[in-house]
Amino acid sequence: MIKPIKKLTGLKMEHAQTMVEFALVFPIVLLITYGLIEFGRMVFIYAAVTGSAREGTRYGAAVGGTTPQYADCAGIRNAVRSTAFLITIPDNRIVIRYDSGPGTATKTNCPPPLVITDPSHIILGDRIVVQVNACYQPIISFLNIGKMDCSNPANHNITAYNARTILKQVPITYP
Repeated sequence: MIKPIKKLTGLKMEHAQTMVEFALVFPIVLLITYGLIEFGRMVFIYAAVTGSAREGTRYGAAVGGTTPQYADCAGIRNAVRSTAFLITIPDNRIVIRYDSGPGTATKTNCPPPLVITDPSHIILGDRIVVQVNACYQPIISFLNIGKMDCSNPANHNITAYNARTILKQVPITYP
């Protein structure tokens, strides 16, 4: 009779040790899991912003319609916003500009909702450059990281640039 009682007390002590180990390890496991989720969200937002900038540039560099698409600022902004999946990009975070190539000065900008009325100053070989800026905020504020204001461009911003040459009036010669 004495033997079963000793076994019971030994089991109770092992359960207490397991609970203490769980209490010590569980917060670390939660922190690692939270870090993986936040890193995944940040990579997802980066991919969405990069794809949005690429799609806006692609729309602006295309030829079609009565008004050149590079002159349709609202259309370029809509192309950027329609591609951004699960993030909201306001107009003030989409910058559209035109230049003559890398390292050259900006010819003109495309502020909302202005449409370029005289597209003749854009010549063959000019580029359209679309910059998209999105704000990343963690789900849970940890050590004051998630409490920063997204209105300041230096805080938690993910920025993507994309540029394409505008093919305007390409001469095609027939043999």
